[in-house]
Amino acid sequence: MKDTYRALIVDDEAPARSELRFLLNRHARIKVVGEASGAEEALALAENLAYDVVFLDINLPEMDGIQVAARLAEGADNPYVVFVTAYSEFAVSAFEVSAFDYLVKPVTERRIDQTIDRLLSTLDAISRPAPDQPARLERLAVNRSDNTVLLDLHRILYFQAEGDYTRVVAQTGSYLANYSLKALGERLDPREFFRCHRSYIVNLSHVSEIISLPSNTYGLRLADGKDTVLPLSRRQTRELRKRLEF
Repeated sequence: MKDTYRALIVDDEAPARSELRFLLNRHARIKVVGEASGAEEALALAENLAYDVVFLDINLPEMDGIQVAARLAEGADNPYVVFVTAYSEFAVSAFEVSAFDYLVKPVTERRIDQTIDRLLSTLDAISRPAPDQPARLERLAVNRSDNTVLLDLHRILYFQAEGDYTRVVAQTGSYLANYSLKALGERLDPREFFRCHRSYIVNLSHVSEIISLPSNTYGLRLADGKDTVLPLSRRQTRELRKRLEF
């Protein structure tokens, strides 16, 4: 579990950024380490530093906040996004791009506190090591139509988070498993499987290349006959470098 988490504030009005910074500074574990007044500036900052959360306005120069959130989701680090805006009518669109929360100005201390408490619980759950490792899986039971299929782990290419379930992509096809990605990761052999991104676990034996992507990021190309590329987050790049010595 990390002591603090890094936040970026994006708003075209300086007083609004100042007010939000004041509200966030009341929470010792949320550190505002960046501010941006426009969309392009925000995306440039996010390319150069792995933020845990972005507090994002809707009305921005160059492009709107919904578009910015969609661009952030495409990146390797994929930070959580909390919209902070005067426009209540964009809430549905915000959650369509996986917003963590949607706050309407003026934001009260009580409302921001609720968001931060929930955000910290979520971030801590991701970063907290499991105290007792459950038994390793030897084969994985997955669903196909009305049947249960048992997959050999070495035939699995990668896992992708799909809500409370996990999409399992294997040499024999795509399946759904009744595990969250986090729970599944705790039962996989870490010598074979690697959490390359918040939403992906990859079978390292099926990785053929580590490729450079724009903005000094990397991807993992699979030897699956389709040239599938999975994102490698900045946070995990260092760990993978140690493991593979590249």
